[in-house]
Amino acid sequence: MADLALYGLGEMGADIAYCLVTGGTELRAYDPVADVTMTAGTFHRCGTAAEAARTATVHLVVVKHPDDVRTLLFGPGGICAAAPPGSCVVLHTTLTPQTVRELADELCRRGHTLLDAALSRRNGLVREGSLSLFVGGTAEDVTAVRPVLERYADNVVHAGPAGAGMTVKLCNNWLLYSNRHAALQALGTGRALGVDPEILRAALAVSTGSSWALTHYSDLDEAIVTGHGAPAVVRDRTASELRMARDMTAVGGEVPSSLLETFGLLDVM
Repeated sequence: MADLALYGLGEMGADIAYCLVTGGTELRAYDPVADVTMTAGTFHRCGTAAEAARTATVHLVVVKHPDDVRTLLFGPGGICAAAPPGSCVVLHTTLTPQTVRELADELCRRGHTLLDAALSRRNGLVREGSLSLFVGGTAEDVTAVRPVLERYADNVVHAGPAGAGMTVKLCNNWLLYSNRHAALQALGTGRALGVDPEILRAALAVSTGSSWALTHYSDLDEAIVTGHGAPAVVRDRTASELRMARDMTAVGGEVPSSLLETFGLLDVM
């Protein structure tokens, strides 16, 4: 029987599932709305979260909306109600470090453990295992689950105790969105001054001003620079993660000016 379950078959969840099942991993997956089918015999689509959780000892949570995490974990038909005692929840959905610590404490009281394993893309395809995981939890728990994580991620970093994985993720995304905001401003300025957009982008991409955002968001940012905006789902995710980064930094005192300035990205998106 399967000992691994995945909840959430959106863009990232579906790619993680594909990577796992094509590698031969037995996987039970649950998502009430995503239209995802896989022909691999190791992929088992479940009708409820409880059905997916019943035989699994490791649970990968990749749901899109942060507000859905608590219901999935603690609801009457959720993971805690159905999973075997001593199960490990691997939380991929982005949350604030404080929220992660609260969830970890509650899971511990119910006899389970939680690792926050924040996701970050790399240069390859997620479905082929090109993925960074920033993991928060005890060294013992991370060591126990690392063989599972390494089935679908080629860069697994133990960042520290519970919440540390999300801290790294939000710092990473703070830089990502800051770089993206600056890149959009630079591209817009170059265009306004008469430089061919393709020449400008190609020149910057191989020079000292390059960034992951500049080289990976070309088509999307071309639409933004020309006034067409970004898809609502992208803008909503950006806004959510920027707010979480702001909340995280506010705990320690004043929110850094570079983070506050990055909120201007939402205005052009």
